[in-house]
Amino acid sequence: PNSLWEVGLGGTVWDGMAYDPKLNLLYVGTGNAAPWARKLRSPSGGHNLFLASILAINPDTGRLVWHYQTTPAENWDYTAVQKLILADLEIAGEQRQVLMQAPKNGFFYVIDRATGELISAEPYTIVTWASHVDKATGKPVETRQAEYFDEPKLIFPGPAGGHDWQAMAHNRDTGLVYIPSYQLPAVFGMPETPFEYQPRGFNIGASYFFTVDGLWGLDGELAKQFPPMTQLAAGQPDYTAHGVLKAWDPVKQQVVWEVDTSGPWRGELFSSWNGGGLMTTASGLLVQGRGTGELALLDADTGKTLHSLNVGTSMMASPMTYRIDGEQYIAIMAGLGGAFGKDYPPGSAAYDYGNQGRIIAFKLGGGDVPRPAKRDLQASQQVPMPPPLPSTSDKEIALGGTLFQRHCAVCHANTSGGSIPDLRKMSSQTHGEFMDILLKGTRADKGMGNFSAVLNADQAQAIHRYVHDLAWKAYVESKQAPGSHKPDSKPAHD
Repeated sequence: PNSLWEVGLGGTVWDGMAYDPKLNLLYVGTGNAAPWARKLRSPSGGHNLFLASILAINPDTGRLVWHYQTTPAENWDYTAVQKLILADLEIAGEQRQVLMQAPKNGFFYVIDRATGELISAEPYTIVTWASHVDKATGKPVETRQAEYFDEPKLIFPGPAGGHDWQAMAHNRDTGLVYIPSYQLPAVFGMPETPFEYQPRGFNIGASYFFTVDGLWGLDGELAKQFPPMTQLAAGQPDYTAHGVLKAWDPVKQQVVWEVDTSGPWRGELFSSWNGGGLMTTASGLLVQGRGTGELALLDADTGKTLHSLNVGTSMMASPMTYRIDGEQYIAIMAGLGGAFGKDYPPGSAAYDYGNQGRIIAFKLGGGDVPRPAKRDLQASQQVPMPPPLPSTSDKEIALGGTLFQRHCAVCHANTSGGSIPDLRKMSSQTHGEFMDILLKGTRADKGMGNFSAVLNADQAQAIHRYVHDLAWKAYVESKQAPGSHKPDSKPAHD
């Protein structure tokens, strides 16, 4: 009764779904908690149904037939919305109709899709928040390392999980499930300031940073406030971030083979984003697009790379295959996005060639893949001089910075290599339209929503002043490069 109902509590459905026409059951996975920290969300305790759960629903009536909760009282952003695979497997001499999922929490689940009975749940990656899943109760057994309310803890997996949006694939001939997984732990802790609900904003109620360099990790302000990694990592597994393509045997409940897919980014955040979704064929191929721009074709039995094509576009979606007039094709919707798709690192195709999405199709005997023109990296670093604005104050700019971090920064990283517009490079026209964009939604058709429900005119103006200040600083920095004309002073305010 004293839970934070106004926050919504989480558990939304937004990705993994599957349908069994014989059983007439619709399966959906549900998301994580809001706020994350359960001591804030539901201090009285409880499992918090239906967070991080798999639901079987009668599609004719909408009635719940069964449910299985992967992470009771979810506390770490461990969604269970990842893709669901339906298959018939022989387990212990019995043919079983199963549902399989590798959610964020690090365990691979095999569930009877008719009844919801747990068949198996074993870790497919390093897991330290739980020791195992109790087969009798179906619930994970949490460890002391899982609790971060009183002191920061290094926890495996981090909030990105051991596997996220990129789709798994199942090959009926090899019997294996292929998982585009990664090892990306994080340090969790509690914010110093008391939790305050922000309507329509991010209400995490917890603090975290990844064990990588950069602002999302060890170079961020939060990491400087927490104990050093030598202390946090004492006695814990190696926390080096890397991507791993794993072949999992769902009957024997073990990894059969694995391939590192970090590319040149091992130890960096993007290592988890290089390996895209998977597709496997009856001929024993396993196909995966990567952030480097390579389409990799592997042997589904061994993981050996058989061929690789550089298409000049980063990929994270799953390939597909189809046949027309007896000829087989492979196609992929190429392009990079997602939570980490705001800042493309050097070496990625998105950085070198840009991130214009396209559909690329292949066949045996096909021609070379045309690559986009390379980006003009020098031009992409240039920042235009911002137009003059009415006078402001350091206090207003600071307020704008706080509001920007709360409402805007999750999308606008303001870097030169990302898919989201760099607001430091706004034109004079966009500066002039800034208030209408935020408060009237004049660019909603381009994905920039209307924020009038959470910002008033003074707050929107403060954000504009903050962005203008960022733009000016970036402009000055760009002009201080060797050979550049240095600006004399900041443009006068009206």
